Amino acid sequence: MATRESAPFRSYLESLPAELLEAVTEDYVWLSGMVFDRERDGEFRSRRECCREECLRRGMPQLYRLAEQEMSPRAA
Repeated sequence: MATRESAPFRSYLESLPAELLEAVTEDYVWLSGMVFDRERDGEFRSRRECCREECLRRGMPQLYRLAEQEMSPRAA
């Protein structure tokens, strides 16, 4: 997902309250750990990175770390 293509998703993330950002982040951490096809895998990894950056931008890196701790083992 190129930067230009990720702009709508980044805007979406910016609009979310913290609780929903946490849930969306968990979803993309989980999805990025799954194996689909090359195109989908790249999209999910890119969106996971957007979620991480939004958590950092808000000064709440713990949201991303918690999502990673909670969801990564489930994707294995």
